[in-house]
Amino acid sequence: MEDLWRLLNCAATIRPFTYRDRVTGQKVSVSISPYYTVLAVDSREYYFNRDTGEFDGTSVTVEG
Repeated sequence: MEDLWRLLNCAATIRPFTYRDRVTGQKVSVSISPYYTVLAVDSREYYFNRDTGEFDGTSVTVEG
């Protein structure tokens, strides 16, 4: 059973990446921190709890 858990744990590993669509110019990226996995689409960021995978919120742009 422990081998199965190791296999599933490795399969669920999230690695940072960035993709820019050449046609639309849209940028999609995934980054990680100790607490969150962040999915970014252009300037909008979506935060997911690393432990539970639950959606935790979005970024807010503050303009002065």
